[in-house]
Amino acid sequence: MSFKFVFQRPRGMNDFLFDEANFLLSLKEEIIKYSQLYSYHYIQTPVLEEEGVFTSSLGQSTDVIQKEMFYLKEREGGIKYVLKPEGTASVIRAYLQNGMHSLPQPVKLFYLDRMYRREKPQAGRFREHHQWGLEIIGSSDPIYDAQIIQVFDRFFKKFKLFDYIFKINSLGCKKDRNKYLKDLKNYYKKNLKNVCKDCQRRYNLNPLRMLDCKEEKCKEYKKNAPSLINYLCKDCEIQISKTLEYLDILEIKYDLDQTLVRGFDYYQRTVFEIFFPETNIAIGGGGRYDNLAQYLGGKVIPAVGGAIGLERLIEILKIHNVKLKMAKSAEIFIAQTTEKTKEYALKIYDELIKNNIPVLENFSKSSLSSQLELANKLGVKYCLIIGHQEIGNKTAILKDMVKRSQEIIAINHLTQEIKKKLKL
Repeated sequence: MSFKFVFQRPRGMNDFLFDEANFLLSLKEEIIKYSQLYSYHYIQTPVLEEEGVFTSSLGQSTDVIQKEMFYLKEREGGIKYVLKPEGTASVIRAYLQNGMHSLPQPVKLFYLDRMYRREKPQAGRFREHHQWGLEIIGSSDPIYDAQIIQVFDRFFKKFKLFDYIFKINSLGCKKDRNKYLKDLKNYYKKNLKNVCKDCQRRYNLNPLRMLDCKEEKCKEYKKNAPSLINYLCKDCEIQISKTLEYLDILEIKYDLDQTLVRGFDYYQRTVFEIFFPETNIAIGGGGRYDNLAQYLGGKVIPAVGGAIGLERLIEILKIHNVKLKMAKSAEIFIAQTTEKTKEYALKIYDELIKNNIPVLENFSKSSLSSQLELANKLGVKYCLIIGHQEIGNKTAILKDMVKRSQEIIAINHLTQEIKKKLKL
């Protein structure tokens, strides 16, 4: 049977292989250790959620809801399921469903997950991407708004990254925004013909989203738009002032960007995004979402969080030539020559692995020269050779692939000697 084509990966999604896969894995390991250092507990939610988890919380006028959701074709019991486009709503759903309100508050959670958005694939934007998220649920104290930012800031500094900025704003509470939106609509009304079609649509659906527009022709109008921060009530003024005060104490760089809004309707009060000069899109962001639990059927539960796209973070790390601590690669190759020596080599291989010594092999080959050639290509320091004579003598030949020397080692001392040579 012959095939006319080879199946391709889905558009806007990536295969991570070898070095790239190891880099991603090492980055995740660093993130896990770092999140736990700050006492965040790992949470994993399903890749699928009911459509309502997002349609009731993100906002019907957002691009994610209107055109970026991946739906399952079939319904189950009349329920529509979608691939998860973001992590916060899923975490709050899990918080409510699993009775986490009974735990000591606030509850600190982190996740490493894949998100799915049916958007146009382009630089820095994928239909499947990895995300590191932090959520603090159960407190309205602005110190936690600052702490979310602190964790990301200290993580960057850990890798000697300093040239970035946190853009911060306050969206106020619902009352603040209602007053503000009247003036915002009046401002845009006279310029409505000059903005992009999406902004013309947003004008009636959700004018606040006009400040989130990335189109060049709309940027000038965004700059001159009225500032929401001038409409804040006393409580919201205190919230943002205290957040900025804590950031000053922590010596974290930020810009107060009065045009900054986030893409989802559940955000209120503090919002932020993270920018590096090497990219024109944010690598992450977040903010406060005190009403999200209420949208999902619970009561009002104060909460704040943030997330970073790992693909965008990896791009920054590579630009700055950041090296991550990778799992140690194998430095020894085990070679054999016949079926009988293969059985003996398999036992040795198993014993070395039990002692946490990484070992390479190709037991499907029987030619010693081809195995030594492969060991050379793989760049190992040593090759362990097993022949019939070694079986009879209960020994093994350890060949130094760099010095081109070799020695005979008794099997009962083999693990100890290899550890000594590899400095394990």
